Amino acid sequence: MARRFAADDDLIVDRQKLEELQGVLYCLQAAIEDVDADLAGTPSAREIRTALDWLLDNARPAAACWIEPRAEGSL
Repeated sequence: MARRFAADDDLIVDRQKLEELQGVLYCLQAAIEDVDADLAGTPSAREIRTALDWLLDNARPAAACWIEPRAEGSL
């Protein structure tokens, strides 16, 4: 049934999982912007460490998020 709705390069995925992925990617993008701003100029070693910790705290959920295609029978 999923094949009827999807083109050759399309996948059917769980909406909740997709929204979770979008959420963690948004947080990661915001963290990257924050770290770029924090590292502008000449930050101290402590500021660099704080920025790195912030970036890692926001990167780990994105790295852990995984989406599998839905099976035809699960629609």
